[in-house]
This record gives sequence, structure tokens and C-alpha cells, in this order.
Amino acid sequence: MKQLENSYGTVKHGGDWQGAIDKYGWQPDEIIDFSANINPLGPPDSVIKTLKENLKFIERYPDPLCRELKKKLSHYLGVDLKTIIAGNGAIELIYLLCQVYKPKRVLILEPTFMEYRRAAEIAGAEVVTFNLNPDDFSLDIDKWRENIEKIDMTFICNPNNPTGRLLKPEILYEIVETCQKNNIFLVVDESFLDFIPNWPTLSLVKQAANSKRLFILRSLTKFFALPGLRLGCGVGCPELIKKLEAHCYPWSINILAQKAGITALSDLNYMKKSRELIFEEKKYLYNGLLNLKFLKPYYPEVNFILSKIITNRFKVFHLAKALIKGKILIRDCSSFSGLGPDYFRIAVRNREDNNKLLKVLKTVVEER
Repeated sequence: MKQLENSYGTVKHGGDWQGAIDKYGWQPDEIIDFSANINPLGPPDSVIKTLKENLKFIERYPDPLCRELKKKLSHYLGVDLKTIIAGNGAIELIYLLCQVYKPKRVLILEPTFMEYRRAAEIAGAEVVTFNLNPDDFSLDIDKWRENIEKIDMTFICNPNNPTGRLLKPEILYEIVETCQKNNIFLVVDESFLDFIPNWPTLSLVKQAANSKRLFILRSLTKFFALPGLRLGCGVGCPELIKKLEAHCYPWSINILAQKAGITALSDLNYMKKSRELIFEEKKYLYNGLLNLKFLKPYYPEVNFILSKIITNRFKVFHLAKALIKGKILIRDCSSFSGLGPDYFRIAVRNREDNNKLLKVLKTVVEER
């Protein structure tokens, strides 16, 4: 199966369920989408209730300053209001940051989220690639340090997408210190960090709030299952936030997204249930993949698993084609720099969906 084409530029992502509907004639609720890394619990019930209660307010303009949302984010992240910028998804802030900062030479660790490269190139920057260790996708900090000459910006995705790896704290802090000493603007994307129970001890938001060369990206769409509403935020020093906000489009975050974010950040029970579910199903799905001959899954820290096909008998093409019969979508990772047609990524879903996926995968592997 050829990878579904997206209508927004040349970058391909998971979660293109509309493309599957157009191509195969499926109904939206028939699709089992393992290609998008979204919380399998779905949006919190409290958020659904809030959306219904606030539908009548779509006749009003949203708060352009996101006052109430920022207050809630300030409490959740433990940083001052003046250090927070809200975005139409973290993706808006990636592009905004590159347009405002105007970097000349950007270092990107590969494989990783492809929008870093695209945003940097659109802003006119030269992009330099540094490849992670192909065996386990770890970072060789010494070699990384050798490649930062003439770099003025770098992106770090932590936990990384699509590998699911989390940098060791000592490595991350060394990166921060090295970037500070060499006047390199460091962007750390923590979009998947909320899936980790002790995320506050791993986050750099408090450091970013007091640094002119560190900016943290956060997403509310992954953990709270709100990708259709588009909501994220960034944390940086007040001077940087003020500069970024001066270049924002007005009303970029709609009123329902703001209300949903406020409610989601208050739902502690949902957060607890989500982390418990991901912990159990991640182990279950990983072990199921591990038991399939010719597959090498990489144990993740978050809610998705990268796997490699370790045989020449079949490629991701064959898996994707077989899964289509069950209306199952996976993420073909051949478009990621540093990967290829042997790699695919699957989201962690509920037990029923995970079993369906493992059953089909087992059939394909055994047939080949």
C-alpha cells in the first residue's frame, strides 16, 4: 500500500483517517487508528461536558490573551504566567519560533518529528542532521558536541517521536549547559512527557522560564486526546514570550479549545487512569510484538512503540496492506530521516484493539 498522501505540504504524519475514508470508503468509527499517538481513553468526560455546555459561546470571540487557560497552565506547570504562551497546537509555536528567531543554522537529531526541519527551512535556515545511534537510538553526547560548530538553534524531542526514547537527565542537562555556553538556542519538545508519572522531575519548564536561550514546547492534544481542537503551549523567559506573542495571529486558539484545556488540566482522576492504562498496555503490546518472529520492538517510555522488521521476507508495505483488511492503520516510518521501509510505529491503545493488531500481525509474520 502506498502511504496516504496528505494535503498540507510534503510532510506526512499519522492520523490521516480522512485519507483512509476517501481511499477505502470506511466510516470514521470503523477505523482502528494505531498511526496517531493519542491517549486511548479518548477525551476526558469532563471535557466533553464542558464542550457541550459552552457550545452556545461560539458566537463570541475567544479570549485573545487566553487568560484563564494561562492561569491553569501556570498552576499545572509550576511557572509564572508571564513565561507561558498558548498555541494552536505545539506545531504553531514551532513555526512561530523559527519565523521570529530567524536561525541561520539548525541542528536536528534524527529520526525525529519532521516539522522541526520544515519549520527551520521555511524560515530560511540551513538544517544540519545528527543521527542517533541506529542500534538503540541513544545519543552519543561527545559526538553531538563535535557537531555544534556554527549552530545557533537545535531541537530536542524528549521523549522522542518516533523512537519513544527519553534522554537520561544527566545527558539532557549537559545539552542545556553546552547550548548556554555556546549561545545556541535550545528548543526541547516535551509533547509526550505527560504520559510519564514523574514528568515534573523531568521537565525543563522552570529552567526555561529563567533562560533566554531555552524554550519548552508542550502539547495538550496527545495526553488529553484533543488533536481535533489543536492546543499546546510554550515556556520561555518573559522577554521571549512577549516577542513571540507580538507576532501571533489574533484569536488563533478558539473558545472551545480554551475551555477544554482549562477543564482537562483540572481532571486529576483522568490523568491517573491514563498513566495506569498506558503503563499496563504498553508492556502488554511490547511483549506481544517481542514474541513475533522477525520483529524488533524498541521499548518506549511513552504511548507508542517503534518496531523494526528484521527480515528481507517482508516490509512495512506488506504489514500495512494486510492490516487494511481489518481497517487498522499503522504509521509507516519510511519517511523519517534515519529510518526506512523496515520501520513502523504503533500507538498504544486499549486491550481489545491491541489484541486485534497483534492477531493480524501474527498472521502476516507466519505467512511470510
